[in-house]
Amino acid sequence: MVSSAASKANGKANGKPGEWAGEVIPLEELAALLARFGMIVRLDASAEADQELQAAQLAHALLGVVEAHATRAEQVYRDAGAAPPDITQASLMAFAGVNCQSQGDELALIQWRATRLAGALGALDFAGPIKRQGEVGSGDSLIRTMRLTAAALSGMATAAQAAANPHREPGQAAEAGQTLAKAMSALERAAQDVHRHRTIGELMGMTD
Repeated sequence: MVSSAASKANGKANGKPGEWAGEVIPLEELAALLARFGMIVRLDASAEADQELQAAQLAHALLGVVEAHATRAEQVYRDAGAAPPDITQASLMAFAGVNCQSQGDELALIQWRATRLAGALGALDFAGPIKRQGEVGSGDSLIRTMRLTAAALSGMATAAQAAANPHREPGQAAEAGQTLAKAMSALERAAQDVHRHRTIGELMGMTD
């Protein structure tokens, strides 16, 4: 799949209410939706193409363009006088969009977001003296702390979701407990740089 940005696109996707509820959107429809946001993609229609991979890639691309739209809408709301608590309340509509019906549903969305955040922080390369090691990207000590903290959040959210799920599978609680223990280890490692980051923060506060 090859993609490129475009400032204007005339792609149009029409459908009926609820048509895609609980479903994976077809590739052609995903491409049409992305075009309306200005992202033009070319689908790989060959027999060897990995359709599931393309669907996942385009779904995350759609998530990205919608998040960009949300930041613009937030800024307009902020310029109109909205305070941070107002922005937070508006952002909670994401849980309605996912159709959360319970605490477990809410924790599932939080866990999914936290895991994607941890994955992105780990995979991307950032400037700094710490070199890439395998699948973990480069960066500096602050990026390292962010990665550890994000991994810990993902693990804690996984454990919280399992604890809140009365229908969890046998062994899921034990697995979640192991994940929680690993999360605490990540937090301990992140805490090793607390004094360094606090000192840097104080120095940064003196620059303006």
